[in-house]
Amino acid sequence: MPVSADPAALQRLQQQLDHVFRTETLLTQALTHSAEQGTNNQRLEFLGDAVLGTAISALLMQAHPAWDEGALSVARTALVRKEALADIAQVLCLGDLLLVSRAVARSGAVHAQPAVLADAVEALIGAVFLDGGYPAAERVVGHLFAGRLAATDGAAPPLHDKDAKTRLQELMQARGWPLPAYQLQDPATPVHAATFVVEAHLPRNGLRATGTGTSRKRAEQDAARQLLQQLEQASRP
Repeated sequence: MPVSADPAALQRLQQQLDHVFRTETLLTQALTHSAEQGTNNQRLEFLGDAVLGTAISALLMQAHPAWDEGALSVARTALVRKEALADIAQVLCLGDLLLVSRAVARSGAVHAQPAVLADAVEALIGAVFLDGGYPAAERVVGHLFAGRLAATDGAAPPLHDKDAKTRLQELMQARGWPLPAYQLQDPATPVHAATFVVEAHLPRNGLRATGTGTSRKRAEQDAARQLLQQLEQASRP
């Protein structure tokens, strides 16, 4: 049997979540990091990860109707990163609530590691989804992330502070498109010539651009920058 959490602490957690579980076993499972029988919260974590991404996306779209998908994607990534989830777990004191096998409990604070705490937050969101449906899950996400969502008010994330390859990759991920492909066109170019030529290709729409630079990395950045310009031109009315 896993080490049990204090019932009063579980009640406080539900108050912090702004959700009272109708099926208490879901809450217990979400908090079960490990047990002798092999029970854990990994399946709920899998579900919660998807629900969290959807809820954060919806909340960001509601808060920022003028942002494009690139800006929304950057903001979502920042909000749901493991470090941010671990911070939320600390506020919820999940390190003290996680149910672990006695063997794990004797081994030390394995269950208090940031990655484990972040997974527990996702598992809790998955449990809320199963217990109360998507509306309940989105309400809990909005409650837990209220301060962080409020911090996104104002201008869109500074995408252009990032390098062109990163911006292009994030844009492709936001659209659900395959990532760009980069091909060195003249690998035999002598080093002393200090000129590299790279072709970048977007598999989804066939756009291509050729970049040059004094290194392969700079040539790839040049090609990515051209592709971003092509995409921006194509999106204009």
